[in-house]
Amino acid sequence: MSENLTRRAALGVLGVSSMALLAACDSKATSEASASASGSESASAAASESATASPSASASASASPSASASATATSSPLPNDNKDYSGVAKLEKMEDHGEYQPGNAEHPPQNVPSPIVPEAMHQNSVAGFAAALAYFGAAFEYLLRTGDMHYMNEVSTDQETLAAMKKYADSTKAGIDEKKTWYVNPTATLTIGTKQPVLAQGAYNWTVTLNVDLGEKLFKDGKEQTVAADKRHVKMFGEAVGRYLNNKWDLHMDIN
Repeated sequence: MSENLTRRAALGVLGVSSMALLAACDSKATSEASASASGSESASAAASESATASPSASASASASPSASASATATSSPLPNDNKDYSGVAKLEKMEDHGEYQPGNAEHPPQNVPSPIVPEAMHQNSVAGFAAALAYFGAAFEYLLRTGDMHYMNEVSTDQETLAAMKKYADSTKAGIDEKKTWYVNPTATLTIGTKQPVLAQGAYNWTVTLNVDLGEKLFKDGKEQTVAADKRHVKMFGEAVGRYLNNKWDLHMDIN
């Protein structure tokens, strides 16, 4: 990993630039699908501009969410459990809210399963870090489908990051509630790049990829539209930085 990337990650930059990229791609996908969808995606683009203005401020912020939290951080090396965690980080349990229904002409995705914090997230172990990454991926997918980012609060405490994510979530929610525009079945997965994380600057680092698939279709005012094939997929690469704070893993993502 580069020294600069590790330093930025340690400062707690949880994908502020990535949120801007995702919002921009979201806007392009809809505009390519239909000119009539541009009103909704203007809100997403506005969120992108706001998000891209914040990386420098975020990078200058303190790495610790609070003085007390920093004092309880665990930086001692974790034992290598000799397991291979590379591949898609999949959350074992999700909470059902009825039968999941993808978006259609009448409504956005409904009864979306929500992530459940795994017990391993409370363990100071490599497995605990991996479980936190799986939770992050599931929480991100929930945000894509609903515009609700509150599950992200379980895995990050960085206020600049949460503010940037809230802007994107708010624009997604506004598109659903006000513009009547939504994707049929957007998905997100987080893939771990190596078998084990490495310890650097008092935190654990893991190479990751966040894959977003907006899906083939979207609806605008009840009318089905096609998402351009070259616009539906978004890949963000970088590092996940994990610290064990107050009996739970806290993630900061440096991806773009």
